[in-house]
Amino acid sequence: MPFQAPAEGVLLPPYRVLDLTGPEGVFCGKLLADYGADVIKVEPPGGDPTRQRPPFIGDQPGSERSAYFLFYNTNKRSVTLDLESSEGQGLFKKLVASADVVIESFPVGHMKSLGLDFDTLKAGNPGLVMASVTPFGQTGPWKDYKSTDLISLAASGFMQITGDPDGPPLRQGNEQSHFPGAQHAAAAILGALFYRDMQGGTGQYIDVSMQEAMITYYTDAHPALAWMQRGENVTRVGTNSTLVIPLGAYPCKDGWISAGIITPREWENLSQWMFEVTGNEEILNDDYKGGNQDRAPYNDIITALVIDFTTRFTAEELFHQGQERNLVFIPVNDVSDLLSDPQLEASNFWFDLDHAEAGTLKYPLGVFDSEEVSPGTKPAPHLGQDNDAIFGGDLGLSENELASLRSQGVI
Repeated sequence: MPFQAPAEGVLLPPYRVLDLTGPEGVFCGKLLADYGADVIKVEPPGGDPTRQRPPFIGDQPGSERSAYFLFYNTNKRSVTLDLESSEGQGLFKKLVASADVVIESFPVGHMKSLGLDFDTLKAGNPGLVMASVTPFGQTGPWKDYKSTDLISLAASGFMQITGDPDGPPLRQGNEQSHFPGAQHAAAAILGALFYRDMQGGTGQYIDVSMQEAMITYYTDAHPALAWMQRGENVTRVGTNSTLVIPLGAYPCKDGWISAGIITPREWENLSQWMFEVTGNEEILNDDYKGGNQDRAPYNDIITALVIDFTTRFTAEELFHQGQERNLVFIPVNDVSDLLSDPQLEASNFWFDLDHAEAGTLKYPLGVFDSEEVSPGTKPAPHLGQDNDAIFGGDLGLSENELASLRSQGVI
């Protein structure tokens, strides 16, 4: 589509994005949709499989009640289309002719088997940008391997740095491997559109490997540098640190508190406070008064002393009294804490969306917000709700043609 300036209050121009992604790439389409792109979720006639993914609103299964689908598909439109049929493939090519972007996360080679690969699609739309998000990318000996979140975290090395020192490598909570690839894809898409529209370029194909994207999420641990310099893997340290002592999550009366002591002044403030509370002179040991690495040999002792101290307080008491002493103490929030967090409330992070079947639900607003531009606030679409508008209005199909396609199971 020719470049058009964004509408007032919208970050992106009205780029049309055809979203074929599953869980591995759905966050990419959400990012683009939330900030103004016209993202069309292309679903099989029976609905995207994630519509049947629990949990369901009110514990009532249904294609419009999956909390997962409702979150990841805000501000999108929905059409149904059987891409396995020749008729569906023909309709998809017509959609692509007026689209700016296609995003997909099928196994490598699947789009080509349908005659819908980038080389084929760009013949009818030279300006097309297409992004594929797959476990290991489009090339290499692992390109055809199947994957899961666990496999992605293991293959990327992320599990190597997660867990306790004496325990096994651990998978993080939620499907964390689905976010880096989707975010890299969204950023690359915007770069490709800028190149096309602002620098006179053509369309591009973007190959995103979830394994590679995941690796970029832990470079702050310097695992590659540590291996190249010392021939050692970075050690798992649980919630604590080998560089900052003490640092980590510690139990308190009503939950957990996160704390980190970096400078000698912070250590002096903490040790004096701990002595005042516990009366244990061990915390005043001169051996602990140097820098963090001076305290490293005594990490276990210091951790025990800190736990004896923190378990005498609530998280809020530690937070406020720690702040008064210029110490980094912050409660470890659970979901109920986040929903009532005064900082998030002040920034209008949470907002309500009304969905015809699921009801009013609370959503996190996109992290980018300003007086001029704000994320969209439309609920996830009903299955195929935009078939008539897009196939009839945009492609010009008649009511009889639409009825025939429905009867054949194409839409």
